[in-house]
Amino acid sequence: MEEKELERLLKTSRLKASESEKKLIRADVSEIISFFDRISLVDTEEKPAYHPTDVQSRLREDEVLPFQDVELMKKGRKMHNGYFVGPRL
Repeated sequence: MEEKELERLLKTSRLKASESEKKLIRADVSEIISFFDRISLVDTEEKPAYHPTDVQSRLREDEVLPFQDVELMKKGRKMHNGYFVGPRL
């Protein structure tokens, strides 16, 4: 890991480090990156993902229900073409 990358990492993390701490951080981050490099060498093309049990999707059907208190919602609310107007973002 180069000095420029480490400085950017510290700035992004909002951390301050002494020179000795930077040396330790650089070593740790380099080791972590080397682990990811090893993981990327694993061939995953031929083997499907393994689940010890069958995974079933538990999604439910959407059910549209009409809102009951439309008049109550309209009080004090800004409307446009039948829609509620929210604040600008």
